[in-house]
Amino acid sequence: MNRPLRSGIVGAAVLALSALATPTVAGAAPAKPTVSPSTTAGNAAPTILARADIVFLGGDPWHPSGPLEVKVVNEGGAAAKGFFVLRLPQDAGLTAGGDCRAGDGAPRTWVCGGAELPAGGDRTYRLTVTSSAAQPVFGVTGWGSVAGQDATGRADRPTEFRINWPDRTTLRLRATAGPVVDGAATMRVRVTNTGTFDIGGYSLNVATPDGVRVTAPGCSDSGRMNGVGCEILRERRLAGGATDSFDVRVAATGGTKSVRLWLAPTNRYTNADTSVTLRLTGGGAGGGAATTAPPADPTTPATTAATTAPATPAPKATELPRTGTTTIVYGLIGVSLLTLGGGLLLLRRRLQRG
Repeated sequence: MNRPLRSGIVGAAVLALSALATPTVAGAAPAKPTVSPSTTAGNAAPTILARADIVFLGGDPWHPSGPLEVKVVNEGGAAAKGFFVLRLPQDAGLTAGGDCRAGDGAPRTWVCGGAELPAGGDRTYRLTVTSSAAQPVFGVTGWGSVAGQDATGRADRPTEFRINWPDRTTLRLRATAGPVVDGAATMRVRVTNTGTFDIGGYSLNVATPDGVRVTAPGCSDSGRMNGVGCEILRERRLAGGATDSFDVRVAATGGTKSVRLWLAPTNRYTNADTSVTLRLTGGGAGGGAATTAPPADPTTPATTAATTAPATPAPKATELPRTGTTTIVYGLIGVSLLTLGGGLLLLRRRLQRG
């Protein structure tokens, strides 16, 4: 009698626990969909839509730029003018294209386009986005947006697009200097892209002491090397593994001179062999040995001799584990033999007595 009663109680408890553990689905209220303000009752859906592709900035490492393509589509049943509203993130600006004008009251916002589009027609606008950061930026991603808009100002929801700044990479500098003849010398420069992707350009800085002046190639007018030397912009694509070789000609007077060269911007490169110091002499060629990377501030005075890397102490040899027989082992063997001998002697005496 008690056993069936206990079984019933246990079964009821199990059913109750199962009911508590099972989530209730039938009674859940359905999620309320989010409705765009432009598609609520009484408002017609926008018919001018805009979409943009990803932007890759490159070229001048100080102010890289890249193309932006925006496609504007008229999804309405009649011809209409198609505009789009462009918004860019901090440190990005618009330089050309798209028939754009600044937006009213909103920073970094432009209203572009306006061409007549037939029903179902589209048009692609090509613009140029550039980095407006005060200092070089690498390995950063930003987000902009575009939104289609008709002539009445009715706009679609903004659609985001990505802007990629150049990544950090490795670039190796090698250089040699010829002798000074009739007050002139030539430095042979070799820059190798040791990274895994193409780069759109770089700068070679030449710090010149008194009596030395760069005559070719022409120095940039950026002002970043004023009073220090010459900045040579190499605005060309350099593929991964490729080498850019060129000559730098200088006028040199006043005896032996030391000239320092380094790649810039310095915060772009992750390797150390981005700087060399060359000696200009009247009797022969002076080879440039790799030195440590220069400071980020280009106004730092150039050193007058090649920087010697500090000697790295040889690492201590790792001590191997001892695998031979040690003194302790010998001691234990001796004690064992003495104990065994004593036991045998005691056994012999007992046998004799017996």
